Amino acid sequence: MNFRRTAWLASAVAAAVSAQTPAPSVAPAELRPYEASYELVTHGLNAGVSSFDLRQDGADTWTFVSHNRPRGLFRLFSSASLTLTSHMRVSKDGVQPLLFTATPPDGGPPNAEVHFDWDKNRATGIQDDTPIDMPVKPGVQDDLSVQIALVHALLAGQTPAGIAMFDKDGSRDYDYARVGEETLHTPVGDVATVIYESHKANSPRRTRFWCAPQYGYVPMRAEQKRDGEVEWTMSLLSVQLK
Repeated sequence: MNFRRTAWLASAVAAAVSAQTPAPSVAPAELRPYEASYELVTHGLNAGVSSFDLRQDGADTWTFVSHNRPRGLFRLFSSASLTLTSHMRVSKDGVQPLLFTATPPDGGPPNAEVHFDWDKNRATGIQDDTPIDMPVKPGVQDDLSVQIALVHALLAGQTPAGIAMFDKDGSRDYDYARVGEETLHTPVGDVATVIYESHKANSPRRTRFWCAPQYGYVPMRAEQKRDGEVEWTMSLLSVQLK
């Protein structure tokens, strides 16, 4: 299990709110800070709880943090406990990652620390013990900023045709498509969602996100399948818009 997978396996937030939190009556027109937490089930096993915290640092700068609390055998995987952090710039033109880190809970050396210089369109740092100094194309996202890029596009009334994700071996291109609607029964009540699916060319995996317009398109559920078989699901435990 690597930190790239746990980014969506964990999609939830540690400082979660109670199930009685009322849903907003009007979908927010702009990106808002939020906290959310999810239960992760992988291959039929309860793998733990994952949390996300999106906060605004400045006029156009944001930080998105994912914490994982693995359970049982999943605690044996050091990568399952990594804290992922993305510092990013968000404007009307979209989302630009600035710094991505993956740090172990014991405070040891980071598994990843990638700096993005958009004046030079270049990424530098380290990922999985591999030094990085490489060009990046405009629009590329890191493993956390990609989630905010999707939410940002949906808030603007758009579905991204595709999003490229950074990798030490080069970017990975994902197509996105709206594939349906569903009302989910969640701890915060019945929530109407629209379903979006991402897929990388020539990959057997497809990932779906159940995004809730009334919560600013924060996902209520996520699921990944490989050749039609469910590999993991994330189900909402709590959510709070700030």
